[in-house]
Amino acid sequence: MIRNLNRWLIIAVIVIIVSGMVLTLWTVQREENLLRADLLTKTRLVEGGISTQHLKSLTGTEADLVSPDYQALKEQMIQVRSTDPEIRFIYLLGRHPDKTIFFFIDSEPPESEDYSPPGQVYPEASDTLVNTFTSGNQTTEGPVTDRWGVWVSGLIPIRDSQTGEVIALLGTDIDARDWTIQIITASAPAVIAMLLLLLLLLIFYYVLQRNDRERQILTASEAAIRESERRLTDIINFLPDATLVIDAEGMIISWNKAMEEMTGVPAQAMLGKGDHEYSIPFYGERRPILIDLVLDENEEIKKRYPFIQKEGNKFFSEIYIQRLFGGKGAYLWFIVAPLFDTKGRVIGAIETIRDITSRKLVEDALQKSEEQFRTVFEKGQHGMVIVDEKFRFLKINPRFCTMLGYSKEELLTMSFTGITHPDHVSSDILHLHQLSAGEIPEYTTEKRYIKKNGDEFWASVVASAVRDREGRFLYFIALITDITEQKVVEMIQEQYNTAATRHAEEIVRVNDKLNLLNSITRHDILNQLTAILGYLEMMQMKFPDPSLQEYIDKEIHAAHNIQTQIMFTKDYQDIGVQSPVWFNIRKIIVSNAANLPLSTVTLVVHFDNLEIFADPLLGKVFYTLLENALRHGKTVTGIDFSYRMQDEDLVVVYQDNGEGVPVEHKKAILERKFFKHTGFGLYLSRTILGITGMSIQENGEPGKGARFEIRVPQGKFRFVMPE
Repeated sequence: MIRNLNRWLIIAVIVIIVSGMVLTLWTVQREENLLRADLLTKTRLVEGGISTQHLKSLTGTEADLVSPDYQALKEQMIQVRSTDPEIRFIYLLGRHPDKTIFFFIDSEPPESEDYSPPGQVYPEASDTLVNTFTSGNQTTEGPVTDRWGVWVSGLIPIRDSQTGEVIALLGTDIDARDWTIQIITASAPAVIAMLLLLLLLLIFYYVLQRNDRERQILTASEAAIRESERRLTDIINFLPDATLVIDAEGMIISWNKAMEEMTGVPAQAMLGKGDHEYSIPFYGERRPILIDLVLDENEEIKKRYPFIQKEGNKFFSEIYIQRLFGGKGAYLWFIVAPLFDTKGRVIGAIETIRDITSRKLVEDALQKSEEQFRTVFEKGQHGMVIVDEKFRFLKINPRFCTMLGYSKEELLTMSFTGITHPDHVSSDILHLHQLSAGEIPEYTTEKRYIKKNGDEFWASVVASAVRDREGRFLYFIALITDITEQKVVEMIQEQYNTAATRHAEEIVRVNDKLNLLNSITRHDILNQLTAILGYLEMMQMKFPDPSLQEYIDKEIHAAHNIQTQIMFTKDYQDIGVQSPVWFNIRKIIVSNAANLPLSTVTLVVHFDNLEIFADPLLGKVFYTLLENALRHGKTVTGIDFSYRMQDEDLVVVYQDNGEGVPVEHKKAILERKFFKHTGFGLYLSRTILGITGMSIQENGEPGKGARFEIRVPQGKFRFVMPE
């Protein structure tokens, strides 16, 4: 009957679970479809208010931030976002020709940590999102994960009203957690109904089972009594410690496996034997041992052990036995206790034996370690002290006495505050309290001590707290090293640094005067050159003689060369005047790009938190690279900055897609002798970089764009945490 009941119960449970799962899955699918349709509808509503004319005016760069069209779209998205709390993000994405996805605009205010500026690359774009630009189909996707979290997104392509081309992608994001909660809420009734049915079925089954179980308990209890006796024997047999059990007459009734391993004597050879047979494997003779004290507390037995401890009716002891383990011997720990029947009468005894040789060896090692510490403490070349919680000296080594000029007896009546310079006492007390409370692992400081004769000396102090096994504070121990000579050297070095700083400031003042003189002289020379060039041009017009014209042309050319070289001294005089500092490279590039007409050029910087240690004129280097691209690249539409590691150095890579640099000019463009319209820009760039050990070279492929690589040595670059 019970078997049939179990079979029908299983069938019913399976039917309920399967039905509940099917209903739940259907509900989940239906709810998800409704949610996706609702999300797409909300996205369409947002899309309906977006002006394609405003959108087409955006460039996808930081220049958009001042565009009225950008600001209008930004305000529109923020308002829509505020009216619908379910939508977390609204954004417009664009795509570069190289299929890189970037942000036109998003609904986050600039001060938000989730804000995405115009042109920010979105490398986490999914295949579905990328394909939407090509297919032009509206869709939803998710949950997907990016740097901002996990989202379900509605995606609607925005087309050019004239060409029909997809010019942007509108996206709205809903937090995947809210999405999941809505789906779970919708499926909850089906799950609850299934659980209620299962509960009712199980209650019915329990009532039927209870009667049968009560009948089985009665039968099992009798078997349990018999089994408990066997189990007790097994427990003793498999105890990890060697265990011996005897009855009231001294007969062996249990000799477990651990005892077999310790003595090498099998249980079959010991069970049922008396007359102190159990002592032979340990002592080689029949004699009373610790277990016999339970049956007869004989003083002669106690004399055979170094010590015996009694707690209640139990006895404890330990002893070294030479015969065990092939004569190697072992330290054994014993505990014996009586066995009682139900009326409280002693019917036997049990003895547990444990090998404590390893513990003894550790204790011996600790004792030797303590002796070694005592030797180091007493004979060490550094001062060592032990101090209690009230900062009184408990122990002082001879070296510390020599440092201070006090005797050990004198110091033992003092505290450390009595020998510490007043400038350091309050700080020491604070840190030692933190050390004793476990708030800091160690206290290291440099301080002044006062000798017995009143003199002062500097010392380096390392203090630690010593605790017991329970973690309670016991005392402080400190190592003191005399660093007076080191401090004298440091003071001399500080004086030297002060003098060097003063001289450096004087040099700066002299440089300022020289620069002023150079500026005045350069201005006067340029004025005279301007006059000379004017007279030469007038001579060209007044004397048409070809032979004379040739000389005049050469004079004008020479005057222009002098003018260019004089202008070069203006740029060159500022290099190295100020000390190098750390610069955020992305900010340097973006700020210099803002000063150039790059509206038709896509600028991509693949790093945010890279900093370089360089001369303050570093901005001229990147301005020159960008300006040269516009001036000489001709077909440049994209400029890319990236980096890579080479050995232990870092290489900043500039790459454009213009005409590139001809092979015959690759080295010359970085030399002082070569310039074209822009003065000595690249030569100056090489000089500026060289101040902090950096180098620059051009290794692009002609016809495929210029490629400049700036090599930054180890120690002159770093990656900082984002602000």
